[in-house]
Amino acid sequence: MKHSRIGFAVLLCLALWAPGTGLAAGQTERAEQAEKPEKVNTGQDITRPLARFDLRYEYRNSPNLSQSKDDTHTVTMRVDRPFVLGPKWKLATRFDLPFVFTDRLGKDNTQGGTHFGTGDVLAQATLIHLVSERFAWGAGAQLVFPTASEDSMGSGRYRVAPTVAARLSTGDLLPGSFGALVARWDRSYAENREDSSPTNELQFAPVYHALLPGYWFVSAFPSTDIRYNLGDKRKGDSGRWFVPANFMVGKLLTKEIVSSVEVGVPIVNDYHVYDFKIEFRVGFFF
Repeated sequence: MKHSRIGFAVLLCLALWAPGTGLAAGQTERAEQAEKPEKVNTGQDITRPLARFDLRYEYRNSPNLSQSKDDTHTVTMRVDRPFVLGPKWKLATRFDLPFVFTDRLGKDNTQGGTHFGTGDVLAQATLIHLVSERFAWGAGAQLVFPTASEDSMGSGRYRVAPTVAARLSTGDLLPGSFGALVARWDRSYAENREDSSPTNELQFAPVYHALLPGYWFVSAFPSTDIRYNLGDKRKGDSGRWFVPANFMVGKLLTKEIVSSVEVGVPIVNDYHVYDFKIEFRVGFFF
C-alpha cells in the first residue's frame, strides 16, 4: 500500500512538472540575470522561485531520547516549478522524494542495523506577490504524507504546515542581498500507525542572504530550523525551544548549476530536534 502511494505521488509529480507554461518563470529569472548582474538569482529566495531539480544529501544526528542509535542519512530528489499567474503573481510548487539510510531503533529495526528505504513525501504550493523590486510576500502550505517504508524513516502521520514568508531586498547595502522571514505551523492531523507521535510546532527562518564576489553566497538561517513545541512536552525535553546556529555557503557554478553546503548545531536545545546536521546540495535550473 505504501509503495502504491509513492508511485502515485511520483506520477502526479511528473504530470505536474511536464514541459509547459510553468517554465516561463525560470526563463524570465534567467533573462534578468543575463541583463542585470546585480539581480543574480542563486535560488535561495522563496519569493523568486526557479524551475529546478535538486539532489540533496543530509546527515543528521537526531536525538533519540531513550536509545543510542540515531544516525540518519537522507538523499532527497527535489523538484521546484513556478507558474506565472500575472505580472506580479506566481505560484511556486515543490515536490520532495527522500530516500533514507538509518540505524535508528524501531519496530522495523529492533537490532539497530543500518536500513534503507523511502521517507515521507512532501508537496508544497506557495502563492507569491511581487509587490515591488524591494518587497515580496507569499503564503501557502506544505503537505507531508506518511509514505515511509519503515517506522524510523518517517513521522507516521499526515501533516499540514501552513506557511507565510516576506522578503526585503537589501541590495543598497550589498548587491544581491536580502532579508526574509519564513514561518510555518507544522501540525499532524491523522495517523498512519498507532504508535506515531503527534507533531504540533512552529518553525521559523529569519534568513539573511548575501551575494559575494565570484558568485559565491552565504545565508544565515536558510532553513526553518528554529522550532517551538506547541504540543505536549516530550519525555527527555527540558523546554519548548530549539534554536540552532544554522548557516549555508554556496556558489553558482554556472547560470544553470548551483551548489551549497548547510550546517546546523544547537544553541538552545530544550526541545530536541537534532544534535548536528550537514546537508550538501547541487541544483540544476531549467
